[in-house]
Amino acid sequence: MAYIIRNHMVIITSGVAERISDYILSTNNKILAISIMDSRGNIIAANSKESFKEAFRVTRDGDKYGGSLAVAALAVANEVRDVAGEAEALITIYKKCNMMLLPLTSFQLLIGLVLERSANVEDYYIIANNVERFLMDTAKADNSNNNL
Repeated sequence: MAYIIRNHMVIITSGVAERISDYILSTNNKILAISIMDSRGNIIAANSKESFKEAFRVTRDGDKYGGSLAVAALAVANEVRDVAGEAEALITIYKKCNMMLLPLTSFQLLIGLVLERSANVEDYYIIANNVERFLMDTAKADNSNNNL
């Protein structure tokens, strides 16, 4: 089963998360790396392109602190949610790359993306919408297949 509905939340399994990370990484040339985490910051899937591994001297996918840092960053950003609303994405611009964190509460997931430095604001919206749409489509398709 691709996902489990618990307390009106959709939970993606690790196998489906791996498939999703592979697909997202392969369909957008601006995405260099992806990490899919549960809402507590536990990494359930991580993948990166060879160019990312070479440029950033990464020897393996995943990071033992990345998930907890993502949760902490989101918590800090949401300190102003009473005024600005819930954070829909966190975007950080670095010298060598851009990073985007997408909190997808309906899936109880955090999606971390490393993007080429050339990504612009419009790219962020397109990428975020495509990631969320793909997750929804995957969940619906797997649910339909399991009901046959």
